[in-house]
Amino acid sequence: MEEAGMLEKRSYTGLYCSGCERFMTKRDLDEAGNCPNHKKPPEEVTEENYFFLMSKDTDNLKNLLTKEWDGESYRIIPESRAQETLALIDQGLEDVSFSRPKSSLSWGVPVPGDSDQTMYVWCDALTNYISGLGFFTDKEDRSFWDDATVTHVIGKDIARFHALIWPSMLKHVGVKTPDQLLIHGFLTSEGEKMSKSTGNVVMPGDVLEKFGGNPDPIRFYLSHEIPVGNDGDFAWDRFEKLYDSVLRNNIGNLLNRVLVLLQKEGGGLSDLEKDEGPWSGYEKAMDAFDFSKALHHAVAFADSINASIDTVKPWELDGDRKVSELAVMAEHLRHLALMLLPFTPDTAQRMSKQLGVPYADRMLDTDFVITEQMRQFGGQKDWKSVGEPSILFAPLS
Repeated sequence: MEEAGMLEKRSYTGLYCSGCERFMTKRDLDEAGNCPNHKKPPEEVTEENYFFLMSKDTDNLKNLLTKEWDGESYRIIPESRAQETLALIDQGLEDVSFSRPKSSLSWGVPVPGDSDQTMYVWCDALTNYISGLGFFTDKEDRSFWDDATVTHVIGKDIARFHALIWPSMLKHVGVKTPDQLLIHGFLTSEGEKMSKSTGNVVMPGDVLEKFGGNPDPIRFYLSHEIPVGNDGDFAWDRFEKLYDSVLRNNIGNLLNRVLVLLQKEGGGLSDLEKDEGPWSGYEKAMDAFDFSKALHHAVAFADSINASIDTVKPWELDGDRKVSELAVMAEHLRHLALMLLPFTPDTAQRMSKQLGVPYADRMLDTDFVITEQMRQFGGQKDWKSVGEPSILFAPLS
């Protein structure tokens, strides 16, 4: 970056927030002049630092986010966060402090050629994304970065650094920028910010203990309740209602109903029409990182299977019609398990094992892929036999 003319050492006076570990401008503060994250005013500091001259890249960064910069583009998700970033650019970008005097920051990596200065967190921390992959060493393997679609997942409080500073740094050292930046919100508790002082912090261990060590219920809740890019809220009453109504009474009871019918009535080989209805909306949402919407598609699919059982009443049918309807319901459940796999992996595998599908044992392998063949209706199983039903979600005590 120094060779590219993007670093300059100069004296600077600014407002420094020790909690955020960065200098702030007055427009970053709330109406009371406090840091909005730490609720206290930053300290005015005068010192000599090395600055990254990001102001030079104002037009380049705007092009990167809206068009392209030297053949590269950078997509920010969701769109609301992209617009916030563009607004920051339009307000005018400032240069960024990349070092602190050793007298005020004794611990850290010294600036090469200037032992009186210590590398500051944002220069030092951001480079770990690629230094951890062996960049700029004799053993570097850049295929993971260069030959892949790179998506960064970060919290909204550090969006500015990853949306502006990081891509600007990369462009000036000749390294590919990430392709996408997914910015998520915060998690509150009963509508309030989690804080030890207020005693409203929800500990993951407590949630796991309540569900016998199974992480699937909390994974389901967080994925279902938090839209992409927005803040989410954890509430015990909402969690328990969702567990009972969706996981236990909808999905769990649905699997049991179909398995019992198959064992009692006898399923069989049936010609199944190709139907990608549930996958179309699901995959569109997944591709947009809208995991909540995708999971809602899966739950709606479970609702439709339940409704179909009540409408068709397969126990009242005879012969080939009964065989066909039961096979369709079992096949729908096979697809439902695949749709649930990214959100509730253990549950998805247990469903598949009870259905007796051939790939069930491999579903939690790191290299397991939902193939095009798996997504087609029919061809995976003849439904002449299934496993024994067992409870997916036990009643809450």
